[in-house]
Amino acid sequence: MDAILDAERRRGRTKRVHMARLDSLPDGAMVAVAGKPFALRGGKLMPWRFTGYGEAVPPADNIEAVLLTPPSTTRALAAGYSPRWHTTWLTKT
Repeated sequence: MDAILDAERRRGRTKRVHMARLDSLPDGAMVAVAGKPFALRGGKLMPWRFTGYGEAVPPADNIEAVLLTPPSTTRALAAGYSPRWHTTWLTKT
């Protein structure tokens, strides 16, 4: 698994970037939109901060984002692996 994740994250010493449409991604996937990190939950974007996730907001239609979660992990989420959201990480600001 380590070799698969490493190959998904980089090509040699160069970082690999995977693009994805938001409406094709499962809950728990992490993405970057306009250079800012978000978690997907219930079809909405939750901004990520060191202090926790911000309030979920609906994304604009037809958005393509940088997929921060490796594709194999994203497939596990899509196949039914359910992330657990720790309540102390859900913030309002």
